[in-house]
Amino acid sequence: MVYDGKDRLVTGNPDADMVSLKRVDPLTTEFSQKKRGRVVIVGTTVISPDGKVMTIMTKGINARGQAVTDVLVFEKR
Repeated sequence: MVYDGKDRLVTGNPDADMVSLKRVDPLTTEFSQKKRGRVVIVGTTVISPDGKVMTIMTKGINARGQAVTDVLVFEKR
């Protein structure tokens, strides 16, 4: 992955055809997803300082035009 904020092609995602990633700090990444040039989803990925928890927060509009807000939390075992 390249964290330069530039749009990259995405395949297999019905909600977006482009994604851009930007590193905020060593543990935080911001991303945006676009469909036909329009931003549809924005989000943040945060890794805990101990590296055991990853939280992904997203907000936007899915391919069906529905508003979505998600928070996903992954814990390392």
